[in-house]
Amino acid sequence: MELHEIIARILRTSKCNPMGTKKVLDLVKEFELKHDKEELESLPEWSKWITFIKNFISPLIKELEKMDCCNAAQLVIGAILFEYPFMEDMVKAWIKDKCNSESRCCCCRELQSYVAS
Repeated sequence: MELHEIIARILRTSKCNPMGTKKVLDLVKEFELKHDKEELESLPEWSKWITFIKNFISPLIKELEKMDCCNAAQLVIGAILFEYPFMEDMVKAWIKDKCNSESRCCCCRELQSYVAS
């Protein structure tokens, strides 16, 4: 099963807005088409940050926030990191930074529970 199919099931089970779900799935499909896993792994750290965090994870979480579907955030991050395990430390650092800043996102509780697990 492909990543976008797994995320589709997570969002459907979490009863997320269908329009927002489509946007999230489009982000996932576009990322998978543009970025080969082995290529991503070989990039320098700063490039991984821009490519994976700023251009993929951050917009994805923002979309979950917009559709008020934070209950799916932890599972979506878990599914993505199952596919891209070499990005886990970077994602955890991003979550800690995002949730400890003044501009906390509304999904921080769910994201921090991922970091704690």
